[in-house]
Amino acid sequence: MIQLTYEPAFDALHAMYRALRLRDGTNAKLRVPRDLFRILDFYLLFPQRLKDVRFRQEHRRLKTRAVATKRAPPYGPRPADVVLLERMRPFQESALDTLALHHFFAPEALADGWVEPGSEILSDQLAERIRQANTDEAALIEALRIIVADYPLEGNGGLKDRTGLLEHQYDAV
Repeated sequence: MIQLTYEPAFDALHAMYRALRLRDGTNAKLRVPRDLFRILDFYLLFPQRLKDVRFRQEHRRLKTRAVATKRAPPYGPRPADVVLLERMRPFQESALDTLALHHFFAPEALADGWVEPGSEILSDQLAERIRQANTDEAALIEALRIIVADYPLEGNGGLKDRTGLLEHQYDAV
């Protein structure tokens, strides 16, 4: 594929940066399913797509708060959310595998399908950059925290169902 413009969704290094932002932004001690982490990464990169999520009544405000995140407009049209998330998969997977190799995420948990913070500590410069980025987009980070805390991943009414990003009909609940 020839790419004439830069797209962060298809950049493994940017995926590593986003993964570290999620690690520190959502909850530094939290263990989440790999698919949930992929969905969070999708909405960290494309916060305007949160407007399409079917939130519960008490969380409807998340749509407007997170969508207000200032980002440069896309160069051209993007594919449907489901297609875009699936195209992002190899970059997300390689980013998580690389970060687990260096113990920023727990390798054993990742092998079992979970994303869990590892023992490695970020350099001061990178930690400050991530902290600043998460502070600048505090409304979005707060929305992602609420999603992690209040929505199950699987089953009817779960995050897969509410976002339409992943198949949920055959989930064992």
